[in-house]
Amino acid sequence: MTSVPGKSKAKQSRSHFSELLKVEAKLALRTPVGLGGGVGIATVLLVVFGLIGVAVPGNVAGTDLTIIDLYVPTLMAISFTFLGIYSLPYTMVRYREMGWLRRVSLTPESPSRLLAAQTIINLVVALAAILILVFGSELIFGASLDANIPYFVLSVVLSIAELFSLGLIVAAVVPTQQICSAVSGVLMFLSFFLSGLWVQPSQVGGIVATIMYYSPPGAAVGALLSSAFNSAPSYTSIVTMIVYTAIFAFVATRYFRWE
Repeated sequence: MTSVPGKSKAKQSRSHFSELLKVEAKLALRTPVGLGGGVGIATVLLVVFGLIGVAVPGNVAGTDLTIIDLYVPTLMAISFTFLGIYSLPYTMVRYREMGWLRRVSLTPESPSRLLAAQTIINLVVALAAILILVFGSELIFGASLDANIPYFVLSVVLSIAELFSLGLIVAAVVPTQQICSAVSGVLMFLSFFLSGLWVQPSQVGGIVATIMYYSPPGAAVGALLSSAFNSAPSYTSIVTMIVYTAIFAFVATRYFRWE
């Protein structure tokens, strides 16, 4: 006979997590750091590069892509970067500094479930950013995206995994919200450059271009760019993201403190 208490306990656990997720979602709407940064920044930059593309039509030198084509994957990586490197760690550090993680550990919900809830919320925001960037670039600015869906999904999943894992290292090692903001700000500034937001690797060349291609945001952009135009991402970009994710996740797990 099936254990009824076991089923009841599992159902109760799912119910607790559902309530926790609702609470975290409400808090995220009240202080919409992730929503404003993850979606807002990407949307503003989409409009900026879309208008540049309208003012300067035609393909970018050395490519078969227009400006908006070239920058949509970059803007996706920018959105993932903000959510993973700023929003997620800032929230977790704030909770730890407030003692909220310690209090949660004394309830039926473990702190790991709080982390899971935060991850889900940021993933929803990331999905919203993807939809805005894809449909906005195509319908408003005439981008010619032709995504290879399986490869595109793989690229998105690995991009988010590596950047969120990097953010968890920040959450693991920084002690206060102020330091978290400073560290995350520096990492975002560096990531924006490495992703090609300001200048494309092909325009830089040399060792700097190589660093950009093999950096976490650079590998993400490379995979997203290929898959967004019906091509398979390069083997090196996929392997690079997997290696980064494994390293970042190990370090974050090793040093993360709940209190």
